[in-house]
Amino acid sequence: MQTKLTTGERLTDLRREHNLTLEQVSEQTGIVKSTLSNYENDKKPDINLGALEKLAALYGVGVDYLLGLTENKKHSKIGLADLHLSDDAVDVLSSGKINNRLLSELITHPEFARLMADMEIYVDGIVSMQIRNMNSLLESARAAILEKYHPKEDNTLLTLKAAQIDEDEYFARVVSDDVERILKELKQDHSKDQGSVAADAAAPSLKEYIESISETEGSDFQKWIMIFCKQIHLPYNKLTDTEKRWLIQISRKSNLLKSGTSQRGKHPRK
Repeated sequence: MQTKLTTGERLTDLRREHNLTLEQVSEQTGIVKSTLSNYENDKKPDINLGALEKLAALYGVGVDYLLGLTENKKHSKIGLADLHLSDDAVDVLSSGKINNRLLSELITHPEFARLMADMEIYVDGIVSMQIRNMNSLLESARAAILEKYHPKEDNTLLTLKAAQIDEDEYFARVVSDDVERILKELKQDHSKDQGSVAADAAAPSLKEYIESISETEGSDFQKWIMIFCKQIHLPYNKLTDTEKRWLIQISRKSNLLKSGTSQRGKHPRK
């Protein structure tokens, strides 16, 4: 998960992307070097509009990007009409119910154009007629051989039969292969993220902890609280009895925990 960058961090990253020093930025914008340094270190958050416009022009981005109002460096002014998105599509993208960052990575992947082409060919039936014609030709050849020679199912007939294409099955496999290639590469890229590595490293530790407390005495709620504390790095043993009771009382309001205990036919106890 990416953390939203501050204006200072954005300015620093942009300067480094352009291989510029503070002295060079100062020369090209007329902004004093010490002021630029304060901007980049977020020591002067109220940057005047004139300075923002000069820096945005130098780096080729919009002022909105520098202020963190958008994550788009190049297309901050593009309208929805230019994207040809339906109202339903905009509702989904703005709902927060899907991972827009992952969707962006999918769209910008080099293999995405191939995926869209294969989907378009299938959905619009672009080659449906050609496939039907080819299948008809193969069936005609097969029928002709059967009529002339009355053979049993030999290799020739089996080959002609196997060569016929089921359009739905064929494109399901093609699209599946496209998606699989993209997802494998995205997964590999994400495995390099510190967050992913940390999660992978923490998983065995949490699993071992859950196994270790499964045999301990106490109510289901107490065990859930211990697991919760482990996940947020809160030392359960250092909590006072009052704090533990408060956590248990609060957890009783969870519908998830209520359903979990009811399935076992037990009532939680303190």
